[in-house]
Amino acid sequence: MNTINPPVIYYHSIAPDLFKGWVLDWLTMKLRFFEDQMAYLQQNNFDSIFLDKWLKYRQGEKAVKGNEVCLTIDDGLLDNWVYAYPVAKKYGQKLTLFVSPECVDPRDIVRPNLEEVWSGKIEAAELEARGYMSWNEIKLMQESGFVDIQCHTMTHAKYVKSSKLAGYYYGGYKGLHPILNANPAMRPYYMADPEFESRLPLGTPLFEETSSVVTRRHYINPDYVQEVITLAKNYDFEDVGQRVVFEQQAKKIHQAYADIDNLLAFVEEEDEFQRRLRYEVIESKAIIESKLGKTVEFMCWPHGDNSQQAHELAKENGYLATTSGKMLTEQDKADRIPRFGASTFRNNLWLSRQKFNYKICSHFHKQPYYAVWLANEFKNKVMNKSPY
Repeated sequence: MNTINPPVIYYHSIAPDLFKGWVLDWLTMKLRFFEDQMAYLQQNNFDSIFLDKWLKYRQGEKAVKGNEVCLTIDDGLLDNWVYAYPVAKKYGQKLTLFVSPECVDPRDIVRPNLEEVWSGKIEAAELEARGYMSWNEIKLMQESGFVDIQCHTMTHAKYVKSSKLAGYYYGGYKGLHPILNANPAMRPYYMADPEFESRLPLGTPLFEETSSVVTRRHYINPDYVQEVITLAKNYDFEDVGQRVVFEQQAKKIHQAYADIDNLLAFVEEEDEFQRRLRYEVIESKAIIESKLGKTVEFMCWPHGDNSQQAHELAKENGYLATTSGKMLTEQDKADRIPRFGASTFRNNLWLSRQKFNYKICSHFHKQPYYAVWLANEFKNKVMNKSPY
């Protein structure tokens, strides 16, 4: 395997501004920064490639020239169709999009995107980008030659993995997966739901969670959960002091259930977990291939969580490589895809471009960027800092 192969860069959401009220709004890169990065790649004669070509470099079939880059976007959000795709195509850049079939908008629709703004058909203010792409939109991008669709598991879900208390719900992103797990049909639409955060009662106890492909699902005793929720109704959580008092009382309830080993209602059986794992890895692949009439050969694990078992199942069923994610010991293997994020300095376009340039140049061991990268890696090891 080549010691240097083309960098694989990831994005999530691309939009002119953050989506007000979206619990994951920090995943959005502002459109002007994304466009500047696409312009940078064009101006510096980078060759944006899909993962099939990247794998040939990865496995030593081709030698890198130092101008190759693989651009990936996770999750299949609608703004990928509305904003990212038109801008990338404008600058001649190819994108690999990882989608989860259960998150795809099932409606038979194609919504306007920036190309219709540029042609004068609609105004930019008329564009709507909250939600997920439809199969029609995904297919149009695949057929354009500028986009390749690959798999992001079936559900993108996280499940409770133990009875270890992780806190209490006071609104925000920590309620995302508990709410979606209780309302799976909401997955394609939750971003546009103004009542989303209120669908989980304030004060609900939260537990350790991880990707659905990693763990057997743990089900918390509903009697315990309801007892804590009932207690929570006596407090005003806008007052931080009342949160402290609430948590002191709630932890007493938690301890009472823990003392008699009654926090868990049950744990998913191993055979059910294996069935789910196949659903996430194999059936998702089959659906995408059927919908798009193409072969799916690459898996991106949501949240960076994965396991050797999940990876091997993918390889046994037609995937050529999967992302290494948080499994840092796997990132140098020939059938793993290490990636880094295309982060920015918020509201500073010039500094953001320098950061983007640094990440790519240091990846190709270009000096002085690589020396700076090595020094930073040494510092992280000394401080025992993980990139995740």
